[in-house]
Amino acid sequence: MEEILKLKKAVVTSVALAFLAQMSLANASFFSDTGSAVTLTILHNNDGESALLPDQSYKTSQGTLMFGGAAGFSTVMKREAKAAKAANNALLSVYAGDSFLASKLLICSEPANPKSTATVYDGIAQSMMPYDVHVLGNHEFDYGTGFLKRYIESFSSKARYPFISGNMDFTTNDDLSSLVNKKEPILRGLLVGKKLGQSYIHKDYNTGAIFGVVSAITPTLRTISSPGTAKVTSSDIATTAALINKQVEGLQAKGVNKIILVSHLQGVAYDKQLIALLKDVDVAIAGGGDDLLTSPDVPESIQLIPGEGKPVGKYPEMVKDANGVDVPLITTKGGYNYLGRFDVAFDAKGKVSSYNKTTSYPRRVIPSSAVSRALGVTDAVNPDSRIVRAVEVPVNACLAGFAKPIASSQIVFETDRGSATVLGVRTAETSGGNLVADAFIHAYTTRAAGANLPAAGSTNPVVSLQNGGGIRQGGGTKFPTTGAVGAISRGNTFDLLPFDNRLVAITNVSAANIKEILERSCSVSTSGGGQFLQIGGMKVTCSRSGTATVVSNPTGDSYAGNITTAGTRVKDVTLNDGRILVKDGAVVANAPAVTVVTNNFTAEGGDNYPTLAKLVKVGFGVSYEQALYDYLLSFPKNSAGLPEIPSSDARYNKSTGEGRFTWLP
Repeated sequence: MEEILKLKKAVVTSVALAFLAQMSLANASFFSDTGSAVTLTILHNNDGESALLPDQSYKTSQGTLMFGGAAGFSTVMKREAKAAKAANNALLSVYAGDSFLASKLLICSEPANPKSTATVYDGIAQSMMPYDVHVLGNHEFDYGTGFLKRYIESFSSKARYPFISGNMDFTTNDDLSSLVNKKEPILRGLLVGKKLGQSYIHKDYNTGAIFGVVSAITPTLRTISSPGTAKVTSSDIATTAALINKQVEGLQAKGVNKIILVSHLQGVAYDKQLIALLKDVDVAIAGGGDDLLTSPDVPESIQLIPGEGKPVGKYPEMVKDANGVDVPLITTKGGYNYLGRFDVAFDAKGKVSSYNKTTSYPRRVIPSSAVSRALGVTDAVNPDSRIVRAVEVPVNACLAGFAKPIASSQIVFETDRGSATVLGVRTAETSGGNLVADAFIHAYTTRAAGANLPAAGSTNPVVSLQNGGGIRQGGGTKFPTTGAVGAISRGNTFDLLPFDNRLVAITNVSAANIKEILERSCSVSTSGGGQFLQIGGMKVTCSRSGTATVVSNPTGDSYAGNITTAGTRVKDVTLNDGRILVKDGAVVANAPAVTVVTNNFTAEGGDNYPTLAKLVKVGFGVSYEQALYDYLLSFPKNSAGLPEIPSSDARYNKSTGEGRFTWLP
């Protein structure tokens, strides 16, 4: 028996040694570039943002022309990949961030439920497409790192889909650290079970050519999303550039001389600033800006979806780097509407020699239909049947369930985001903002006891805050999203409040702190900003003639930043019971402390609210969408048995609200 065990041990050892030897040889051969001239086809897109289904908004005389959608996009991607291989080109397919976005479609994947095992449809769709590498965007963190892990793990364990971000550290995050190869942050596509890294080495086995991919995410990530303990390791464009240059040097030390930058900086303007500080990056791919670029060398009629707006630039944009070398910069508009294709030639030394002007342009995605045929669309495609079955069918079934009425309203609530000329939730009080703010106070009054919080009342006045950026218009600019009085569905509430924001209470907040918080809100420009607060439980007056609060840009993990210039715009703050907190710009002596109810994003300093970030919060077990849902159910029922908001409710019967917030010149 002992001899048998020894024999088994010897066999296992020899197999293991043989495996390690093979791996060593494999690694050696992996880094062996042919050193020959090569043409690389880059396929790329960004900002899919859960737009998994075809868009049906474009109406023609022949009917509705569908465009976009993951299934049609997949067909276009596979078509272009096949064409590239047929031309004996090397191939690199990249995704430049923002795979999903809070919406009804994403809700079907239950991102807000930390214990859910529901299918992550965005991951399933993308795993059926021939990507080589994904770069993370800001929206990947909107539901926290737990859901991001579920999304990453929704990709097949056998598929080589690394996820990279060159200016992030995932090692201290409990959800993501297990996905990181701590010894080798450069993912080579050969690592089993390790999905996260900082850069990526890609070998094209058709040509033998090797390419390095470096990456970066916006340094403002912590103020616009929820990365938790995952750390952004750069604070601005300059420090981001320094990190990328270091990545490039590391790849060059391994013999990699053809370098592709894939970033998610929120717009090509930031990428241009970044490229100007870089060295030895050959091609740059941007994400996050939803910028529409077209090639001037190809007719727009074959590049643009019918009804598309005017392009904002050329495909590619040429940007000089720190050495004065022209770097081609490319991106696509989002929503699975376009696939970018860029054919770039490298000489034997790994330098860009040219790009193909006739084949390098964005490919539009138009599913084949009777309408596309009637309109003479010759490049329409048959959607990928696997994605139709695995994603479109169950998502459509899920959406059908959201259409059931839960309440009714005799009022149409204004929820437009607003602009310099249009009042909206990012610029001024609106009836829709008031409805959300009141839902927060209702949630507190019904749930405070269960969280051991003091009851609302004269000794504990409660006010509410909701950042305008957290109120979205996924189904329209009004609520109900039909834009007419009548039924409200759960789908409508998700359209309006789509993020995984949880309500928290902050007790014993001083009048001085309230003023400081509101000064940050009133620092918003006339064009609007997501930080502007919709309020409940008080009335506020601000003047644009006063000094706007200035908050330092966040650095590293400084989520909220620091106030560097104190604001003087807040003139008056009065509680609903008539007690005054601020009068003529000054905090009133002996003003009562209040309890603030807000969402966890704002409470933790999101949108640069340093005052809120420093205060102690208590959660009380409800999302902001659930708070609205519960509040709607509290209204008296109509003859059809649905809770209904009456037209007589003075809080909401004007689109501009009831005077909770007043702007002075």
